Amino acid sequence: MKREQFIRQLQKLAKHKGLSLIIDKKKAKGSHYTLFCGAKRTIIKSGEITPMMAKIITKQLGL
Repeated sequence: MKREQFIRQLQKLAKHKGLSLIIDKKKAKGSHYTLFCGAKRTIIKSGEITPMMAKIITKQLGL
């Protein structure tokens, strides 16, 4: 799945749990994004997101 599609999926999950997902495109280097969900944060790379990487990122954000 593409990064933008995965971010939309994360936003739906966060909204369902009553949390806000903030995407900061300036804090990370290059084409990476920093995602904040409550007090948790993670870095997401550009390009394809594998199912395993999607599971890891979702767990890191507490979704």
